[in-house]
Amino acid sequence: MANLPHEAVSADEIQPISLEANLLILRTGDFQSRWEAAKLLPSFGEAAIVLLIDLLQEAATEEEDWELCWFIARILGELKHPATIDSLLNLLQVTQDREIVTMAATALTQLGPSAIPPLAQLLTQNSKRSIAIEALAQIQHPDVVPLLLEAVHDSLPEIRVAAINALSHFYSPSVNAALLSALKDTHAQVRRAAVNGLGIQASQLAKQSIDRQQDSSFDASQLVQALEPLLWDLNLEICSQTAIALARIGNVDAVSRLAEVLQSAHTPQLLRVEIIRALAWIGNVPALDPLQQFLDQIAVEGRSAKPDAEALLNQLALEVIAVLGRLELPEAQQSATKILLNLLQTSHPIGQLPRGKQQIALSLGQLGQAEAITALIQLLADVDMGVRFHAIAALKQLAPQGAYQRLHEMAEESTEAALQVGIAAALQEWHIHDLESSDPKP
Repeated sequence: MANLPHEAVSADEIQPISLEANLLILRTGDFQSRWEAAKLLPSFGEAAIVLLIDLLQEAATEEEDWELCWFIARILGELKHPATIDSLLNLLQVTQDREIVTMAATALTQLGPSAIPPLAQLLTQNSKRSIAIEALAQIQHPDVVPLLLEAVHDSLPEIRVAAINALSHFYSPSVNAALLSALKDTHAQVRRAAVNGLGIQASQLAKQSIDRQQDSSFDASQLVQALEPLLWDLNLEICSQTAIALARIGNVDAVSRLAEVLQSAHTPQLLRVEIIRALAWIGNVPALDPLQQFLDQIAVEGRSAKPDAEALLNQLALEVIAVLGRLELPEAQQSATKILLNLLQTSHPIGQLPRGKQQIALSLGQLGQAEAITALIQLLADVDMGVRFHAIAALKQLAPQGAYQRLHEMAEESTEAALQVGIAAALQEWHIHDLESSDPKP
């Protein structure tokens, strides 16, 4: 943004001790000086408003120093005075500079509901509608909802997206109906915004313990039914966003729909990863059943798969193992531990690979269940050094004292040479760690 011709005045030359001094710096200073003056001017309150409005009118009329306009709009927004509305609205009318328009609209939003009428005027201008919608979205007042609902039917998809994003944080049957209708929009980004909005609404309503029976349009099962087709959308981003939305709902119907897509041979690899994460995000025992079933499916398909396909299946199995380690509900942690131990104790392909055993050890350590100690100690006999290191780290993480005691017991009981060597290495690692922990730092 160009500046008006002037002799630059720095903050060092004029001490910003008065309103006039700060205004002079704002008018003639360089960017840094203006920035410092702009931080001080709001402290002068109403005394600065008239002078700033006059300066803004002058700068906007000359149409050269848009940087000055930007600073004045920013200051007027911080002052939050109704007298600034007309000047900010006029600035929105005369400029096409995106940064200026955005700042002026943001300044208006800081005035709260009183800014709604002037922003509504901007909706009649094609070049300003997007900014107006974004600004209205920031006000968070019920009076903006009718304007946003009207914008959902705008001819421009970017306006529809902005309106839907804003409506996502309002809760009413009319908003819900608009979001559900937008799921069928012909533009992919609009559908994506609608899916995201419904996920936000479902999650927030659950947090607030709102009785959904009062609003039949927000019945969880009906919402899952409406979202389910979007799991098969041609746009992969929409499919992934739908998986996230269903995870936020998290009921039995949502789990069932996610499981169906996860197990389909036609589901792309990236979407399968998102669904695995979504099921883990739900994080309860019923959500683990599809993950267990998918691991079984991977084992079956892997035995007859070509090398490239087998590698993709192994990546998915590693993803399942990784998310199992992040579960937080105690009952889910117990179930996940059983699933992981079963991978080690059966002939599942991922449980035979070094990287599979490493990830299993890592997740078992994160889950912290004592029943995994013996299996982790058995991994100390593995030929792969990485597996042994991961097993030691997991033992330290899940139960340091119990694991240390069990290591001593198995050192006396075991006759397997490789395991004896592994246990000895683990005990030595424990001893070194204890010494380092007890040594005072210099």
